[in-house]
Amino acid sequence: MVEKEEEVINVLEEHWKKLGIEASYMDFTRRTAKYPKDREAEYLIIGLMNEAGEVGGAFKKEIRDDVNNTDLIIDEMGDVLWYLTRLCDFHDIRISDLMRENMVKLFNRMTPEQAEAYRLE
Repeated sequence: MVEKEEEVINVLEEHWKKLGIEASYMDFTRRTAKYPKDREAEYLIIGLMNEAGEVGGAFKKEIRDDVNNTDLIIDEMGDVLWYLTRLCDFHDIRISDLMRENMVKLFNRMTPEQAEAYRLE
């Protein structure tokens, strides 16, 4: 039986306080992972692609049906985050390190004017 959302949040908050949200989420993905470990990388990459496709599919339906699928898109983005977090764990990198490295890469692609404008903000 699924616990009420408030009760679930209370349980999770204890872990968030102990580990921080990032480490707690990584630990949570380890505990909820169910796939063959001998094909972990393949499984995670395929899962990530599948979930990213579901985000796109939900958005496509917004265009086609003129509906608001924001809740579904956000839900699917959570699944993308789960697979991305598992891939980060597999490659022994934290999400925050991945974010930092990606920012450095993208900053280095900026024009001098864009970089200067960013520095001044």
